Amino acid sequence: MREMYWLRECNVDVTIFSLLSPVHKIVHDQAKELLPVTHYSAFISPKVIKAQFYFLLRSPVRYFKAFFNMIRQTFREITVLLRVLLLFPKSVYFAQQIEKMGIEHIHAHFVWLEGIAAGIAKDLVGITFTIHPHAFGLFMRNQKDVRAELQNASGVVTISTYHTEYIANLCPKISQNEIDIVHCGLEVDRYIPGPKQEQNGKAFRVVAVGDLREKKGPEYLIDACALLAKRGYEFHCDFIGHGNLENKLQAQIDQLDLKENITLCGAQPLPKVLQKLQESDIFALPCVVAKDGDRDGIPNVLIEAMACELPVVTTPVAGIPDLVIHGETGMLAKERDAETLADALEKLIEDKALRERLGKQGREKVLDEFQIQKSAEKLAGIYKKFINGNTTDAN
Repeated sequence: MREMYWLRECNVDVTIFSLLSPVHKIVHDQAKELLPVTHYSAFISPKVIKAQFYFLLRSPVRYFKAFFNMIRQTFREITVLLRVLLLFPKSVYFAQQIEKMGIEHIHAHFVWLEGIAAGIAKDLVGITFTIHPHAFGLFMRNQKDVRAELQNASGVVTISTYHTEYIANLCPKISQNEIDIVHCGLEVDRYIPGPKQEQNGKAFRVVAVGDLREKKGPEYLIDACALLAKRGYEFHCDFIGHGNLENKLQAQIDQLDLKENITLCGAQPLPKVLQKLQESDIFALPCVVAKDGDRDGIPNVLIEAMACELPVVTTPVAGIPDLVIHGETGMLAKERDAETLADALEKLIEDKALRERLGKQGREKVLDEFQIQKSAEKLAGIYKKFINGNTTDAN
């Protein structure tokens, strides 16, 4: 949403084709501004059926090429294949609308259904499209299908140096220097430092924000908290988020007798998350590569915490080292290692000057490289490379 809003500020004429209808009743104010340019469709309707005949009669070769290209990118994953078969008629209808509206380029986030739908439009109307891999689709899906989907795109945009190396190793037809890096941007003005309390013997406030699931490494932070308690530190750690590990984590907290030190706060609305970031002393997120291969790209909440001048402790998983440079913009602990995590937290608790320096330098890093305005400007330039004539406005 933020990206599309700021692309419009960069003089890009954005039209949104949503594969699914909205399910949330609450609509963000920025999203409301995008509603007039957002298009939905039923899976099957007279308009959708008419679109099938439109392309079948005009170019049956292109229609069946789009269909079998879709199969080629998904046949190794039966659940994905069933989803794209359901979405194919709607994707064809959207391709017809894209052609009628004179849209010149498509940008699809995630190596998932969006990239497949964009490829269908490419095959039917000859439009270019870029695909923007993040985490789930790139790392979790069948890698041969991922390769096929990435190599089907006109260009690849991704979020970190790690991702460019991963994609280049996976896809022999894609050179690493051809992959553009556009970081997930933040509206930095919304995330500003809050007043910090003077410690004077008060407990340090640690905050962790994220789903309570394996790739966020919450159990290692709890173990690190147990080590800090044994070392005699006064602290309180709030976990904001929910997930399938919640009961297991609460049992771990109870077993380690940390009920006075750790609170599982559940999911919280954005204003409360921001308030907690501004009030806390340290942010911790010990990400790991999950056993099934799932991992974060660059967690947005790390960017948000650093924008609030919070010193952060995390791990060098996936794209995180592009954001957190150990000893400069934050602290990096070993993956799945509670002791090095506790050591990093202890160092920050003991050294006020270090906390302040890392907090300030972390915010400067976000201001320099992770502002949404800069990300949108870079994306607009990438789009224009694919549009004939390099006109002032891009669709």
